[in-house]
Amino acid sequence: MKNIAKILSLSFIVLAVTVLFSCKKDNNNDGTHKVKFKAETSSDAKLSSVVYTSETGDVTTNSSVNSSSFASAELTIPSSIPIISFGANGTGASAGSTLKVQIWVDGVMVKENISTGTTLSATTSYTF
Repeated sequence: MKNIAKILSLSFIVLAVTVLFSCKKDNNNDGTHKVKFKAETSSDAKLSSVVYTSETGDVTTNSSVNSSSFASAELTIPSSIPIISFGANGTGASAGSTLKVQIWVDGVMVKENISTGTTLSATTSYTF
């Protein structure tokens, strides 16, 4: 249980630091991007929590997912947010259990990361 807590803590710290540095306000690019965050586990695993960049650049945390998949609403990310991040944690029943996280931008999958094992933790980020 201590290993799970350490991995989850480390994942959230990395994600929080990434989001913190992504809140750059001096970017004058016009336009926005439609972003969707997705997570999916193998049939023998469950998600426990997800963390992602919100439309304001803040961190949104959902710590009560308790399912095999998650999809955020489509978010409109302004150009003032140059980096977005997504992370998910879960548990698997076997060493072959998987957790896949994806970032979709303007209808195209731009980033994906996969975690394997009984303690599942995957994060990814995308720079516009």
